[in-house]
Amino acid sequence: METTIKISRNLISRPSNSGCILKLERTNNDLCQLEKKLTSYVCEPNTYSLFIKSETLRHTLKSLKNTNVELIKALKREKDLKIELFEKTMAQIRSYLEVQKSVEEYSNMLR
Repeated sequence: METTIKISRNLISRPSNSGCILKLERTNNDLCQLEKKLTSYVCEPNTYSLFIKSETLRHTLKSLKNTNVELIKALKREKDLKIELFEKTMAQIRSYLEVQKSVEEYSNMLR
């Protein structure tokens, strides 16, 4: 988590299209890993409330991945970094960090 925060600070201090694209691609890879973790037998829910939480997390992960892909495409189309795309990128990173925390909390509930 420390490196994610550092990378985000670097992104803020020197924003660029390529920096945003790189960060979103890395975030997408991390989202895929979280998705694999949730589908593993270790994270299988054993109560109805955990099942609901698991399904909500999976849906959120899928949604974030799709939004990341769309945002990457938009960034690749633009020559210069637009403020709105930078803000969307930062919002995506924040959303990823929240989901990552939620997945960790879910994992801890299973223990």
